[in-house]
Amino acid sequence: MKTLRKVAAFTPPRGTWKATTALVTSIVLSLPSAANASEGGQPDGMAALPQASTQASAPESASSTDIIVTGSRAAAAGFSAPSAVSVIGADIVDQQSPISIAEVLQQEPAFKATRSVGGNANNFASPGQATADLRGLGGQRTLVLVDGSRVVPQASSVTTGSPVATDLNVIPTNMIERVEVVTGGASAQYGSDAVAGVVNILLKKKMTGIELSAQTGISQQGDNFRYKLGAVGGLSFGDGRGNIVVAVEKARSDEIQDIYRRDWGRREEMIVTNRAYLTNGLPANIVADGVRNSNSIGGRIIGPANFSLRNYTFNDDGTIRPYQVGSVDDGTNQIGGEGLSRSKGSSLIPGIERFVVHALSSFEVSPALNITLSGGYSETLGLFTGGLPNFASFTIRNDNAFLPQAVKNAMAAQGLTSITVAKGVYDVGNINFRVKNKTPHGTIGVEGDLGNSWHYDAHYSYGENQFRSDFSNNFSPAFWNLAVDAVTAPGGGIVCRSTLAGQPANPLAAGCVPVNIFGPNAVSTQTPAALAYVNRSDYHEVIYKQHAASINMRGEPFSTWAAPVAVAFGGEYRQESQVLTAGPLATAGRFAIGNVAPFSGKFNVKEGYVEAIVPLARDLSFARNLDLNGAIRYADYSTAGGQTTWKVGGVYEPIQGLRFRVTRSKDIRAAAIYELFSPGSFVNVPLTVNGVTAVIPQNRTVGNPDLRPEKADTLTLGVVVQPATLPGLRMSLDYYLIDLKDAIDSITAANIGNACSAGDAQACSYITFSGATPTRLVAPVQNISQFKTSGLDMALSYQASLGGGVSMSTRFTGTYALRSYINGIDRSGENGMGSLGSQPRFRGNLTQTFSTDAVSLSAQLLYISKGKNDNQFDTIPALTINENDIPAAAYVNLFSTIRVAGNFELSASVSNLLDKDPPSSPYATQSQPVNGQLYDKIGRVFEVGAKVRF
Repeated sequence: MKTLRKVAAFTPPRGTWKATTALVTSIVLSLPSAANASEGGQPDGMAALPQASTQASAPESASSTDIIVTGSRAAAAGFSAPSAVSVIGADIVDQQSPISIAEVLQQEPAFKATRSVGGNANNFASPGQATADLRGLGGQRTLVLVDGSRVVPQASSVTTGSPVATDLNVIPTNMIERVEVVTGGASAQYGSDAVAGVVNILLKKKMTGIELSAQTGISQQGDNFRYKLGAVGGLSFGDGRGNIVVAVEKARSDEIQDIYRRDWGRREEMIVTNRAYLTNGLPANIVADGVRNSNSIGGRIIGPANFSLRNYTFNDDGTIRPYQVGSVDDGTNQIGGEGLSRSKGSSLIPGIERFVVHALSSFEVSPALNITLSGGYSETLGLFTGGLPNFASFTIRNDNAFLPQAVKNAMAAQGLTSITVAKGVYDVGNINFRVKNKTPHGTIGVEGDLGNSWHYDAHYSYGENQFRSDFSNNFSPAFWNLAVDAVTAPGGGIVCRSTLAGQPANPLAAGCVPVNIFGPNAVSTQTPAALAYVNRSDYHEVIYKQHAASINMRGEPFSTWAAPVAVAFGGEYRQESQVLTAGPLATAGRFAIGNVAPFSGKFNVKEGYVEAIVPLARDLSFARNLDLNGAIRYADYSTAGGQTTWKVGGVYEPIQGLRFRVTRSKDIRAAAIYELFSPGSFVNVPLTVNGVTAVIPQNRTVGNPDLRPEKADTLTLGVVVQPATLPGLRMSLDYYLIDLKDAIDSITAANIGNACSAGDAQACSYITFSGATPTRLVAPVQNISQFKTSGLDMALSYQASLGGGVSMSTRFTGTYALRSYINGIDRSGENGMGSLGSQPRFRGNLTQTFSTDAVSLSAQLLYISKGKNDNQFDTIPALTINENDIPAAAYVNLFSTIRVAGNFELSASVSNLLDKDPPSSPYATQSQPVNGQLYDKIGRVFEVGAKVRF
């Protein structure tokens, strides 16, 4: 099996785009005018995908002695892998012309768009990230390969909810030959992380000529402008024994500002907690329109409870008035009343820019030695506008210099020395995140035929992910509290109380500038120095390095009575390291969000594997084909010791056109570096122990060097039908069951508090007490979670000629979730975004294409079944809700191409043709009214493009 690929590592200097353009231009000018060609075989036993278009100068397959079959390392022509393998061809990628290959993958029903354009709203850690997430188990449990080799993962600085996984943005879409997806465990063949499956992206190996492409688009609302420019070309040298392919892509997709940019967003729908559900007859949770931030824009007096001006707010002119309280107020949000949504200004869709260059060259010295060099560099920029400063309680003393006199008088009348004021600081703007990822990577490899069916390959690769997050206008509660506590100095003038003589020494008070918060626009009128004191800028950086080497052998050492036995064996070595650094404020935990603690860590693993395919029958009366397949791998981790994974399977074809397949495997995911060594980060939230509640610093994400690898037992059963009576038709149905134990997760604060209250000494050891009052909680991540998911994957493809030069193709894929247990709770049929592992009951993807030599028209239907927002709602009184149903949704997309003349082609597409709004699926924790992981938030989008081949 060819696993040669990747790249000589380099970090381009400033001006990379210009330099690369010049390089590609020089290559283009040297190319002969010839037909484009690409090398690659169709895996045996898999249906060829329908062609999206027929083009006069489309790439032609070159002959190849090797066929990459992702489901097996031992398979060669004539064998069928027992694992279910689906294929997305270059025709589909060309048809949709996505900004990133993730957009095509995430339409497939087996995938969940956990990290995607729509799903990254509120993902400030890495807003540009796009991952492959099979079964919704997290991108860290789906292994992504390029030409059979690992790709250095992206490791963001804030790891909560942001997995260490391959960012699909690093792959140039115009160089993709096809994508093979193995749904089911494959750790025995490929090692750690292949729990839910494997995505193997196969790139073009040979090409002669050049292809230039350009496209642009915009939403019907006039936003989300996007474009993509690309060039891919290749040439042969050395009498055809050598070749080089170079691809370059530059793409951009603009940010959509916030929910108020869409009609459905202006409804301000959200879930509000009804604290009085036991007495007012309403559900404990209420989905409603007009849900607004209960922290007033002008500042709201919320305490003490007996204060005569409680629930008054401040005007810009220094006067006060009654605050318009909503009908239900949970202290965070309210139904009705005055104000704006907490999502005001926060990105509905993050902005993304990406640049990728990839080159591959190979030279055949002899049939026994082919040398391959490949190299690439990608740069992705994610732009995200985060939340606003929201303060549930400022303590305002009676001598505050900015406090209106009417309030001071009322305080004096009641003998109060302080009051509590809440405020949503809308007038200073949102936090701005600018997250850049640079990924140089490279490979040098050799391969060749040794004769008598034996083939070898070996490679060394190096990859590096350079992550940097720069954020500005980020609010720091500590600085705000000092600046808001403003008093009149003895000599006149308003100053921060902390700067007066006689006050306790506080290093944070240096440079303190007083701030007036009383009024909707009070803060925005402050001096630049005041705004610069309370809202700060800082950064995080991560350098993640991966060294990998492998040697593999494949051959047929002997035969059974039926056919030759195919075997593969090999050894691998991998070393990965991570270093996180950060600015002084983020390191000290001064921000409300975005704090990190620097750390470093590394691991290495040495692995060996063997796989065999044993044919038991050929062309017998009871079996046209019967093969057994088995693989075993032993891995020695520097952090987790020895681990063994295995896989057994079989393929039975009783008659031509009917094939049954089965696999059973033991798979693992070893802990990521941050899970082992990170010091974690603190947040201030309530904890209750023995009936005593306190808001305390909590860190439940401390790395744990004693973590065990996650272990999964996987079963797949399938049937494939290719009737000879209807050529061009292929159907398959596969059952899957993944039982994952010892999943790595954080213990909830509630569980720690409850366990300590029940006398659990281990839980109590995580908590620091002052008397009976908890003051601090620090707990490591642990192997505590379990996932058990099962369902059915179905696929159909059909191709036929209609006569008159017209051909038709149909492609359908679907997934029906039977069960999806997450820590004992079934999340199947759950369409909300609150739970990792939740899956709609059914998702389908149907594409119908009609094409001639010059024109191609395709219509795509994406369907998501109805479901629940959260399957735990309405199970106990405290979780009752007035609306938990999410209706079914269907999206129609149209794609077309027309060959104008010779090698020139125009394309046009409309996404979300019917301008379907996303159904209501609010998630209060992240203030998201809809689930962008499943539903389109942009609306109707128009795109046009052009492509020319030389």
